[in-house]
Amino acid sequence: MHGQSTRIPNHDLSARRKSLLAGRIRCARCGNRFVWPILFSAVLLLSGCGKTLRNTATEQLILSDSVDRAIRSIDFSPLARRTCYVDTTYLKTVKSASFVNADYVLSSVRNQLSAAGGILAATKTDADIIIEPRLGVLGANENEVTYGIPSSNLLTQAASLVPTAPPVPPIPEISLARKNDQMAATKLAIFAYDAESGNPVWQSGVSTARSNAKDSWLFGVGPFQSGTIYEKPRFAGMKIALPLIGDKDGDKRRQAVSHDEEFVFNQPPNLMPEPQGEIQHASAESSAKPASAK
Repeated sequence: MHGQSTRIPNHDLSARRKSLLAGRIRCARCGNRFVWPILFSAVLLLSGCGKTLRNTATEQLILSDSVDRAIRSIDFSPLARRTCYVDTTYLKTVKSASFVNADYVLSSVRNQLSAAGGILAATKTDADIIIEPRLGVLGANENEVTYGIPSSNLLTQAASLVPTAPPVPPIPEISLARKNDQMAATKLAIFAYDAESGNPVWQSGVSTARSNAKDSWLFGVGPFQSGTIYEKPRFAGMKIALPLIGDKDGDKRRQAVSHDEEFVFNQPPNLMPEPQGEIQHASAESSAKPASAK
């Protein structure tokens, strides 16, 4: 009849609910069954193995960059138009595998002194001002962090102590991520005094600068490189183009002439005289006509 609703028995409703609940549980189990293999496959596809074979160039880059940053922050303008001799008595070169040493520091000091308007003298007798630089720190540190199980040969060494024990291979590195940081530091100070009287004229104060390079690996993929010696992030030496990230601004420089950019000092003028009047080419015919023979 119209206007009357058909009622479903309670036992039928409970059976339908149980059936729907069982179906949902089966779907969830099927979903979990496929999720883990997919995640495991993604990890295998994204994982890899990368290794830095040598880092000599990186170490020299951070060392020289720290020297450049330290000297860049020194203002040599008080010595402009003064004849200066750079005394290297207390700037000794220490023998090492890296050629970034006191010689590089000395040349950089002379460069910035000349760029600021100072006049370099070849000997002390020709100078009005004696400049004495000193180098407190010039070196590099390196540290490594492994997120996981680092490689170890302790079991191999322990097994070698037992004559009857079979050889045990070393435990390989099993890491989710790894980070390697290198840091170089330079500590430099300069002071100047009068060549005749020995009275102090100027001092720079202590200039300390640091430079770094960072390498990172994720699931063995890398190295992802960043640091002060790189303009942009890199992957295994190749630049990575990141959107919305421009070039890093340089440090605030106190020098009128930048230490790490090209500059031409006292560019000579054009030695060719300016032409006056109309230019006549040598191949042009003379305007004067020869006199006719009579």
